[in-house]
Amino acid sequence: MINNLLFVMVLLTILPAPIVYLLGRKIGKSVGYLVAAILFCATFVYGLLIPVVEHESILEEFIWTLAPVRLTFGFLADGLSVPILFAFIFVFAFVALFSIPYMERRLQSGDIPETNAKYATFYTFFLLYAGSVVGSMLSTNLIEFYLFFECALVFSWLLVFMYGYGDRVKISYQYFIWTNVGGGSLLMGILAASWVVGGFDIAALTHIGESPMAFWIGIAIILGLLVKIGGLGLHGWMPNTYAESPAPVSAVLGATSVLLSTYSLARLMPPFKEVLSGVSGWFMLWALLTILYAGAMALVQKDTKRLVAYLSMSQMNYCVLGVFTYVGYGFLGAISYSISHGLAIALLFLVAGALQYRTGTRDMEKLGGLAEKLPIVVIACLIGFLTIGGVPPAVGFKSKFILLSGAFERGFASSSLELAVAILAGSLATVITLAYEFRTIWRIFYGKLPESLKGIKEIPINMAIALLSLSALSIVFGIWPSLFTNAIEVFIQHIFH
Repeated sequence: MINNLLFVMVLLTILPAPIVYLLGRKIGKSVGYLVAAILFCATFVYGLLIPVVEHESILEEFIWTLAPVRLTFGFLADGLSVPILFAFIFVFAFVALFSIPYMERRLQSGDIPETNAKYATFYTFFLLYAGSVVGSMLSTNLIEFYLFFECALVFSWLLVFMYGYGDRVKISYQYFIWTNVGGGSLLMGILAASWVVGGFDIAALTHIGESPMAFWIGIAIILGLLVKIGGLGLHGWMPNTYAESPAPVSAVLGATSVLLSTYSLARLMPPFKEVLSGVSGWFMLWALLTILYAGAMALVQKDTKRLVAYLSMSQMNYCVLGVFTYVGYGFLGAISYSISHGLAIALLFLVAGALQYRTGTRDMEKLGGLAEKLPIVVIACLIGFLTIGGVPPAVGFKSKFILLSGAFERGFASSSLELAVAILAGSLATVITLAYEFRTIWRIFYGKLPESLKGIKEIPINMAIALLSLSALSIVFGIWPSLFTNAIEVFIQHIFH
């Protein structure tokens, strides 16, 4: 194996950024192929690491500072980080491919000048955004984790600020302020935790439960992450940001929110089990209320992207519910469902983008009868909804089944509150999910085709490849989930002995 492989992988998604920018100023949108190629290489490497971390973790450590405080930073590849990173980079790679025709149309819409510099900036920030999330997920040090986490916020904000629709300045600042409030809460928790355990290493959190401050430190970290994942009351930034971002940006924002937040909860919350187990049922209830509220909001949407935004908010909170069961099945279900949801939500945002690209609208009342005209798009939409709804053979079925099994295990062992949460999450929430999914499919792809859309053509090849690839991985993982769950189970066994 290559020495310092993980360090090299982080650099692979960061160091090429200046080259991407300079080359983009020369060749324009075609630099997107270089970004996609870089991300495909990273996807291949993380794919090869999945069977490796079923047997051993890979740890790389480096000296950061010696004085006045000795700090180390490092990178850890294990059964938690590698499967999530594989799905994350896979999404980014195909979104980059999808974005090449999409961003050309976006920059030709008139409110942003179409120049090579605009393409160069978009793909540079896109790559740096991916690299920041990779660094955060591999970090072994809390400050290192937080710095990468905040860099991801900055680069994603720049993508919304520079390339969004509508009042993108107001919307991007709303996103920036909300997520910085969450980041501030996360930072306070991190600094307090490091003071209590006497260091910044994530591994040192093992002993934090012995501190009388542990409860409040855990609450600070949770609230910071719930802003990112869109918990009810902390979601103010989410619908507008997702709806008014370009489809490729919405896709990676949605995937990042669920994958990075679930990773962070699964990595940081186990040491707080003893001090938080008494209130974790209330976090499960909070997650359920978010699922139901966002699901009801999705039912009344006419805008395709706003519907997917509320759908994302609803479904990613299943991961919160699973983590706070504090049982093995719940954790395993939350992590595996974050992967299936990350794939599905990116796919559905790209579907919305493809529809907008071909029809020029996001209003479902102006759509209909598109199944014959856009067969690839309808297939991708169906698979995305099957995954979100937990219907076989998509990967969401097993993930959600395991997660709900953990919720019922917690409910039967704990109290009537947790049991009621499990019952409602498996029944009412599922019915609402299927209701807005099938309603959306019918409104967009069946019924009468509007006269204005009778001459519509199939989407460009780049878009088709991206949609079919994300769809295929969802089905492959659904038929053969052990490709990634075996590695996650190793991590779960380590956490729960």
